[in-house]
Amino acid sequence: MKSVMTFKSGKFYFSEIFDSPKINDLLIRAIVLNETIVDLPILPKMSSQLEPEIMYSSISGTAAIEGNPITEEDVKRIAEGQDIEEYTKKDKQEIINLIKAYSLLSDIDSTENPYMLTEELICELHKIITDQVPDEHNIPGQYRNGIVYVGNKAHGGIYTPPKILEDIKNLMKEFISWINSDEIININPFIRAPIAHYHFCTIHPFWDGNGRTARLLEAIILQAANIKYMPKELSNFYYRNVDDYYIAFSKTIKLKKDITPFVDYFLNAAVSSLNKIKESIVYFIRIFTLRDYYTYQNQHRHITKRQFDLVSLLLDYPANFTFNIKDLSSTRPFSFLYNRVSTQTARRDLAKLSNMRLIVLDDKGKYYLNLRVLG
Repeated sequence: MKSVMTFKSGKFYFSEIFDSPKINDLLIRAIVLNETIVDLPILPKMSSQLEPEIMYSSISGTAAIEGNPITEEDVKRIAEGQDIEEYTKKDKQEIINLIKAYSLLSDIDSTENPYMLTEELICELHKIITDQVPDEHNIPGQYRNGIVYVGNKAHGGIYTPPKILEDIKNLMKEFISWINSDEIININPFIRAPIAHYHFCTIHPFWDGNGRTARLLEAIILQAANIKYMPKELSNFYYRNVDDYYIAFSKTIKLKKDITPFVDYFLNAAVSSLNKIKESIVYFIRIFTLRDYYTYQNQHRHITKRQFDLVSLLLDYPANFTFNIKDLSSTRPFSFLYNRVSTQTARRDLAKLSNMRLIVLDDKGKYYLNLRVLG
């Protein structure tokens, strides 16, 4: 732990002290889940599909925490160059900036672990995040000089970060020295990332964009430690559990030297995010394997070409998609296969696929694809 005396805000603590028995189980689960994900066979096509989905969702989540209303789908449209008129210029500019900032994560070298943070990196990230975003006081990439208030009574109270530029400059210098010190640099990245996130936010060095910058710093530390996908996914958990996010900050600030509440919150976020990512990857692998399995069944004439085309089409639909025999002849793209086929033939196809357990009939008379036919 390190204490720094400021000119106007009293003593400031940089602490790595937490309740190990309380968080060790979560830490182990996070480590094991990450190792599982790293070991899963992910084809380039899977990764190229998964990465953008997580990024667009994360950008929407991290912006929404700060009040930006742009949805994940519209983030994707903005990334593709579309101009969506129903949003303000400020909201759209924030998303454009975050797309640029998050793209930097892909350039992080995972062999550069532990990753050394610098004030230059922090100021550059902030400059990107707040570029051309109108604000009465904020200057992109420059520390503030004045009073701000963080939080509210509903989330544990209002916090007043250091007030003057001299204190902020000194605390940022001390923060960088401490977070890169031998004492901290060798801490597990699942601990070092949230303590960097937390202490940066308590300094709150900029007029605007501190939360978004902090979440990116956290993501950079994790990305450099070869923790895949999760660094971008975390913001979604923070947004879905935003009340607990702010409460964890407030509880930790009140403890001063004990950072257990925020580390505990982060590790819950990590475990939840890693589980979600693991499920997504397993789903992609399952879909890829099923395509190969259907091809085998067709090549060995266990199913017809039309039956093969039907189950292959179903792979492109959500896992919870259901259909009935009428849909085969009346709904595209299935109608391309069945509009010239008799109802009796369609029934035979469905019976054959059901007997092979490739599809399942539910109690409402609807069919769905059996994604677990191979176990």
